[in-house]
Amino acid sequence: MSIELPPYRPIKKRSGLAVMGAAFHALLMRELQTRFGSYRLGYLWAPLEVILQMAIMMIIFGAIMKRALPGMDYMLFLVAGFTPFFMMQKIATRSLGAVSANAGLLMYRAVRHIDVIIARSFLELVIYFMTFVILLCGLAFFGIGFSTEHLDMVLFCWLMMFFFAFGLAMILMIVGHYGGELSKIISIIFTVLYFASGVIYSVHMIPEPYLSYLMYNPFIHNLEMIRHSLSPTYPIYHVDMWYFAKWTVCVNFLGLLLYKAFERDLIRAK
Repeated sequence: MSIELPPYRPIKKRSGLAVMGAAFHALLMRELQTRFGSYRLGYLWAPLEVILQMAIMMIIFGAIMKRALPGMDYMLFLVAGFTPFFMMQKIATRSLGAVSANAGLLMYRAVRHIDVIIARSFLELVIYFMTFVILLCGLAFFGIGFSTEHLDMVLFCWLMMFFFAFGLAMILMIVGHYGGELSKIISIIFTVLYFASGVIYSVHMIPEPYLSYLMYNPFIHNLEMIRHSLSPTYPIYHVDMWYFAKWTVCVNFLGLLLYKAFERDLIRAK
């Protein structure tokens, strides 16, 4: 009695893009589960985090800023500053533990370390941009309007902030893996940047010559441009998005250079 074997079907080789897409999807689902799966409020934590920070700043500085802030409601000012800065900070700081947190998935040859950074960065972009839109709609509901004439510039600033954060995440992934105690200083640096980037106050309140020194911080240029785009009556001085773009290119170049230099060591550490 002869046994008929099933017809031979050659295994289709997937393209590099298909493999990368599958790895990205797996990493994204893992990030969603680890980020929100253990919390009852789930995805509400991102907007709640921003709202709570804004509420604290309104209580502390609200009365002063309403008189001192030129051409813009302070609530709109905070939304335009908090959400993109928090996105950048989350992308950068979460990359410090990217290698150790995804050690299981990194055992697979198809999953690379840069895929982890791409998945984490994309997730933070979606979360905080949706938070930004929700908060803007909430302000409009309560009568705090904003201009829609320059929404293209708002989107451009968000994308530039995202690419800056991505390059920074590549650098900090290497720092987190090899830096040891150095990685603990990063949180202190971001605390300093939080207060030096005009997130909670208008840089117009800073007198010269200190304002000129402060404008070397690239994040100020991005946040101030978002505010001016949402409220054209808000004045901007010394703001140069080309300066921020040059910083973005340099940070991404350095990040990719470090990744290529240490990629083999990272693969051996899987």
